[in-house]
Amino acid sequence: MSSPHTQSFHSFVRQYRCLFAILVAASAANSKVTLAEEVDFNRDIRPILSNNCFFCHGPDGETREADLRLDIREDAIEASAFVPGDPEESELVYRILSEDRSEVMPPPKSNHSLSDKEKELLRRWIAEGAEYESHWSYTPVERPPFKDIDAIVGNRLKENGLEFSPEASKSTLIRRLSFDLTGLPPTPEAVQAFINDKDPKAYEKLVEDLLASKHYGEKMAIHWLDAVRYADTVGYHGDQQRDATPYRDYVIESFNENKPYDQFTIEQIAGDLLPNPTIKQLVAASYNRLNQISREGGIQDKEYIKKYQSERVRTTATNWLGSTMACAECHDHKFDPFTTKDFYSFAAFFADILEKGAYTDDGDYQEDPYQYIENDGPMFTGWFGPELAVPNYIFHEDPEAVEMEIQQRETVLAKGSPEADRELAKWIDLQDKLSIENIPTYFPLQYTKKYQDTTTAESIDLSHYPYSFERTAALEFEARIDGGGGRGSLGIELTYQVGSEEKKKAYHLGDNFEKELDRKSKAPAVQLTPLLYKGVWHPINITMAELDLPDNAQLVSILPLKGNRGGFRSFRIRTMRDGSLYQRLDDDQQNALAHVINGTDTLEDRSVLQKAFYVDHAEAFASERKKIGELKKELYGDRYTPLTISAKPREVKVLPRGNWMDDSGETVLPATPAFLPQNIASDESRRLDRLDLAKWIVHPENPLTARAFTNRLWAMYFGTPLSSAPEDLGLQGEYPPYPELLDWLAAEFIESGWNIKQVIREIVLSRSYRQTSDGSEKLFEIDPYNRLLARQSAVRLPAEMIRDNALSISGLLNPKIGGPSARPYQPEGHYRNLNFPKVAYNHDIDENQYRRGVYMHWQRTFLHPMLTTFDAGGRDECIIKRELSNSPLQALTLLNDPTQVEAARALAEILMAEKNDNARIEIAYRRALARNPTAKERRTLKAFLQRERKRFTNESNQTEPFLNIGMHSSKENKSTELAALTSLSRAILNLHETITRY
Repeated sequence: MSSPHTQSFHSFVRQYRCLFAILVAASAANSKVTLAEEVDFNRDIRPILSNNCFFCHGPDGETREADLRLDIREDAIEASAFVPGDPEESELVYRILSEDRSEVMPPPKSNHSLSDKEKELLRRWIAEGAEYESHWSYTPVERPPFKDIDAIVGNRLKENGLEFSPEASKSTLIRRLSFDLTGLPPTPEAVQAFINDKDPKAYEKLVEDLLASKHYGEKMAIHWLDAVRYADTVGYHGDQQRDATPYRDYVIESFNENKPYDQFTIEQIAGDLLPNPTIKQLVAASYNRLNQISREGGIQDKEYIKKYQSERVRTTATNWLGSTMACAECHDHKFDPFTTKDFYSFAAFFADILEKGAYTDDGDYQEDPYQYIENDGPMFTGWFGPELAVPNYIFHEDPEAVEMEIQQRETVLAKGSPEADRELAKWIDLQDKLSIENIPTYFPLQYTKKYQDTTTAESIDLSHYPYSFERTAALEFEARIDGGGGRGSLGIELTYQVGSEEKKKAYHLGDNFEKELDRKSKAPAVQLTPLLYKGVWHPINITMAELDLPDNAQLVSILPLKGNRGGFRSFRIRTMRDGSLYQRLDDDQQNALAHVINGTDTLEDRSVLQKAFYVDHAEAFASERKKIGELKKELYGDRYTPLTISAKPREVKVLPRGNWMDDSGETVLPATPAFLPQNIASDESRRLDRLDLAKWIVHPENPLTARAFTNRLWAMYFGTPLSSAPEDLGLQGEYPPYPELLDWLAAEFIESGWNIKQVIREIVLSRSYRQTSDGSEKLFEIDPYNRLLARQSAVRLPAEMIRDNALSISGLLNPKIGGPSARPYQPEGHYRNLNFPKVAYNHDIDENQYRRGVYMHWQRTFLHPMLTTFDAGGRDECIIKRELSNSPLQALTLLNDPTQVEAARALAEILMAEKNDNARIEIAYRRALARNPTAKERRTLKAFLQRERKRFTNESNQTEPFLNIGMHSSKENKSTELAALTSLSRAILNLHETITRY
């Protein structure tokens, strides 16, 4: 559209006014718009203009044509595009009605065209004054004058001549609630108890019970982990493994604790910038480093720094603001008011994050990443930059119970046994041969600087210990190796002096501490013990003899060769005649032993030694000691998560057309989008940081944050968000059919103190939520997608919950909360194209096989096939709304996936306890569907069961292979009857109803 046509347009109108009126009337006649209904700009007009006009006549100056803007009312009126109150004088109306291909708008080459309804809406809007409104999601959140959700929905239904559908049955309600709040089906016992509960508040009690369940956090985490692109691998190129599981535990725990959303937000975006951050807050800040990264040697470091920078803008803006700010990376947004400068100013908030574009082994960071190490601090640098070692007890669901079990087992061991008593007597007798002069002492070694990379590290200074350490002295320290791939490079270098000559000796400690390297002599390898398990601090004791140092060598310094896969701490030297006798005793135990040697021991000393020996040494208790070790590792072992460290911010420039090689753009500082409320700390004496950004995001006057989150919450409980594009609340998104309902929820969210459970409670307690999902034929015809909310919606379970559902129905589900990722069965060769490095997938062979889907190993480039089949994404980037597909492959997966077959067998074993087929089918239905079968279903399944019995009888060679699928150990004989019941269970688990929440 352009102004030069204006003169000819007015001439056209004057000469052919009658024809023009006929065209307009014809358009109105073909329109279904109710003429009595007032046109609403946000609902009716802005979507038409945004979809058809703004690309060429909108915010982006680079693609704007004829210097005409239709997104600004004053500009449009000045160009005579609109003449308020007079559509006949408005060039826009002329253009949209023209049949001349050179004049009609939108032009044919755009592949856009307007319907008669849209043309009539534009004409009527101009006739009514062509008033503009601010885009609905950019206006302040204000609570509408309704008391609750049902008042809003009921009012709209009445306007449309509709009413609420009846309430669903109690069995449907408990199944719906259980899936929606915990992601798991209810047990048959829970269903029956709810049905029998005549208390008027029974439903409310059920809601509170489910909200209090620890499984609630797991269900909520499924959606959040999609949004923050959580995965167990790095994505780019080799897609190597990277542990971030403590972050997942943080998310689950936060939802379970009902952490306020503003605090939840601040901790993730800027937890490391909080005063004296806790380990959990540092874990939360891992969010900033969950993006895809690379170790590929050929990539450009600068390019990938820009990639990471842009990705953080996309994820943060999409997840928290429901906006497509990413579209402004290369040019001003074509529809929304985001400018390119807004994009890069937003990116500048994240410019302080210590990282590299290409993660190689040199550890060359901008500044000392060890600033967080205090004493035995929990941080080290791994394959992919700084990582935080998180003790397992931090997020353990019941650390007290594990600690109690350890103590109970150690107490039992301390009581000894005849065999252990004999071992103890022999051991003490050996100590009696030592003399009091040889009671051990130790010298703690102090760092002169916190350990760094090999190339710049300063050694541990021993010059203030002027001793010649005898060959029986022992070097003690603790070491840990990271779980990354590739060969380790963990080691130490000793500088020692013999006479006037100073020498060096280096020791390479691999995964098994198995190789010594002498830089000069290339001496043969020496086996050092114990094994170094990945992820756990291990005490290491090595005598000088084992280090093969010369007699009377005086140690000058120890240089930790940290490498990239682990670290050291707690160095000290003990002097003793036989260091191996003491290497597992703590100070109190060694003192007790000294008293025994000296003959001054007491009963308490003997008791201390006895307990220490039985718990830590006696071969008679080796298996029990192994179990105690496993429990201690479960509680005190470490897992890792990427650590966000704030360093000197990088310079951020606007990149013309998003070109990382073009540095000609202006330098920008951190700033929020200019068109949104600027409720952010303004202090010219300092640069804004991520903490300022986080506080701005959750400021009550930010119009987007509460709307974005509550819109997604609604989708969890009705299947569809109120605005159907939750990732885009901008001009290209959908105007919500219930804008007042979305605003009511957003206002409730903010005013409740960002209380997530409170908003969920309001939703699930509403009459709207409790409606049946069955509707009349007329209702489905009027509102096929249920946008008016006159009923509930039937929703297929997400991929993780489909698996959880089968495991729960069958009784196989492992309900453990948190911890490392689980590796379920996976087709052999699924990773055959993952070659840098090659990755071997070994599925879990213990109870971890049956953990919930939220804990499944998430390999970005080769996601587990079951997850992919049911529309889970690789989480390369932020996912707000999963696509929903229906394919034959889904039915085949439900039928043949080893987990599904194994679950069917476990369910069949439960059914075997019943003696008649009617009872068996009824139990299976109650477990899978929370209802009894109909007479027709019962007849169909009984006939099917009979056919399967006959099939397995005739094909007996198929029975055992079929029943051997999966690692679950069957308590039943692998009989024809069990095989037939497994087939029956398999069919029930494959029902559409089984994987659907109604």
